[in-house]
Amino acid sequence: MPTYVLNEAKMFSDIADGIAIVINSETGIYYGMNGIGTVVFENLMSGASTEAVLAALRALPGAPEDMETRFNAFIDALKHFEIVLEGGDGTAEISIDAAVAQEDGFVLMVEEFNDAQELLLADPIHEVKNDSGWQPDKHALETDVEMV
Repeated sequence: MPTYVLNEAKMFSDIADGIAIVINSETGIYYGMNGIGTVVFENLMSGASTEAVLAALRALPGAPEDMETRFNAFIDALKHFEIVLEGGDGTAEISIDAAVAQEDGFVLMVEEFNDAQELLLADPIHEVKNDSGWQPDKHALETDVEMV
């Protein structure tokens, strides 16, 4: 089974209070994961192979018979949303809290949200240029022609 890395060309991710948030910098769409989805995402982003993560999930007390199907659907969603790309070394240790998995009923979720799309795309950081950085239009800031 493959390993995955964050699609850093488009995506920024952060984990706060046990919840992963991933923002697509090109579209302004963001993605949220539930607790067990976040744990799986963290393990994958740390370099763990999908095979090792799935084995750890299956070994948890109370893991359902269809854990592989659930896991594969989660991975398919991450790929569909272009959050991850194949890559990485697959050597990281796995850390999965059984209580988090049980609390979420072993349901791995990643959801798409577009309610902050305009706000995220309006961020002036998107106006940064490689050669000059972020510089506002001087004409917009100054009305005195001689100053401009």
